Amino acid sequence: MSTTIQISNTTRQILEKLKTREKVESYDRVIQNLVKLHTKIPPSMFGSFKELKWKKGDRLDLREL
Repeated sequence: MSTTIQISNTTRQILEKLKTREKVESYDRVIQNLVKLHTKIPPSMFGSFKELKWKKGDRLDLREL
């Protein structure tokens, strides 16, 4: 399943440069790499348990970024 998000043209250009530099196939992969780099989320939380139901307290507090 995919979704559409609205970003500025500047952000899109930055993502495009990172995508080329990191030699990845999509903006999604660029964003995942940035999240992994700048947070302490264990790799096991990236798609391993798709049936897992999240509670409000489980979600990342964006103020920590």
